[in-house]
Amino acid sequence: MTKKQEEKIKQLLNKYNDILLVTMKLAIAEDFTNLIILNKDDSEFELNSLLKNKEQYSNYIMREFLKQNSSSITKELSSMDEKKFSIRKKATIK
Repeated sequence: MTKKQEEKIKQLLNKYNDILLVTMKLAIAEDFTNLIILNKDDSEFELNSLLKNKEQYSNYIMREFLKQNSSSITKELSSMDEKKFSIRKKATIK
């Protein structure tokens, strides 16, 4: 991937960040709910009352998911290439 492509992706991610965040939150909550439904071991867990307030339910799942995975996410981010910048003072001409 070229530097120009990387910069364009960063710009587009910034532009669509809010939408992607909502999409990710909904996807994780939906997948989590489906796993509970499909897993017979978790059948005693009652979802009905939780699903009445879907936004609160989704927000809580997303928060907990990020807490449990933040160290692995941070580890992946720390291994990514990062641009190094240096600060140079320009001489002022009088």
